[in-house]
Amino acid sequence: MMLVSAVLSPLRAAVVHSYSEALSKAGDKPIVIFLYGANYDKLSMKTYDEFIKKNKILPAVRKSVFLVVPVYQNPTPDEKKKYAKIMGDKKLPGGIWSYPCLAVVDSHGKLRGIVQSAQEMKSVESATAALKPMLDAFEQQEKLLSKAERASGARKADLILQASNINLTLPDGVGKEKNNKRRGRGEMDDDIGLKNRMSFDPIAVVEKLQIMSFEEADAYIRGMIAEGCYSRRQRQEMMAAYAGHLRRNGASAERLRALYTEMRNLDPNSMYGAYAEGAIALWVEKKAFDPSTVPVEVRRASEEVTTVAAVPGTVEPDPEPTVRPSGSSGGMTALGSTSLEDVAGPSVEDEPSEDDFEADADAEAEAE
Repeated sequence: MMLVSAVLSPLRAAVVHSYSEALSKAGDKPIVIFLYGANYDKLSMKTYDEFIKKNKILPAVRKSVFLVVPVYQNPTPDEKKKYAKIMGDKKLPGGIWSYPCLAVVDSHGKLRGIVQSAQEMKSVESATAALKPMLDAFEQQEKLLSKAERASGARKADLILQASNINLTLPDGVGKEKNNKRRGRGEMDDDIGLKNRMSFDPIAVVEKLQIMSFEEADAYIRGMIAEGCYSRRQRQEMMAAYAGHLRRNGASAERLRALYTEMRNLDPNSMYGAYAEGAIALWVEKKAFDPSTVPVEVRRASEEVTTVAAVPGTVEPDPEPTVRPSGSSGGMTALGSTSLEDVAGPSVEDEPSEDDFEADADAEAEAE
């Protein structure tokens, strides 16, 4: 395996040869790991030739630490030694499902983002288009979290909330620091809101909605939104859970259109905004589904992935892909057959009244 020699210029990536070296050199910079099927996958080898041998990916990973990791099936003794030399006694983070891919990891070994869909990895250009915004977001998130470390009270909470609005996984432990000093009422309220946001679980929302009538479900969702502590993505996840509850239990097309429109308008450029637009066509207007209209962000979250059989001396892949709620992390939630809407719920006899959404405008204003 060919590895490029290290380049320490601040305008180019620092190319390293081991995972431990990458972790030690990263600091507040991202680690970009190119993983590929080294002895079994023709697509991976083609990608390796373009990305690595021809050095075409390096301009896209400037200001990062860059590492190449081969993944083997049924490795020979020499291949086991090569992998062990790169990884040592460390393991790659979970969440890497398919190869080839570009994983964005922080200095603590936390997977913060990943480019791994076939659509994105088909060329250097498409991979770069997906990776560059991710690296820019990493830098922005790190700056906000660095400011939060030096702040306290409401200012600290606000900075962490801004960081969690960025569509990347947050580092472990953010917003969970123990602080035993005596705090005022305002600071305690800030801490409660931050705790709610960091512990948010959309699947738990789905489960709670299952036994609720339409009126109860609306009051529950609107109450959470009105708290004002949740990110735009989390509010969209609440609406996705609520929309699924309404749809499964026979809500009118007008009611679904109103909720999906609200969900889309909250953040039209997000994955859930794009999904809401498609849901209006699919569930409300009953149009035929056209897969080509699905945005790449949604395809990335929902496409079927390939895994590699674990053998000694290789990366151990995740088991079957599961729904990964964003919660505090901002990680991707699958929107295919395992979406929030597809969790089965009981039949509810009552129909939604026209009064259900009268408070929408006020709730939305309070949430913002």
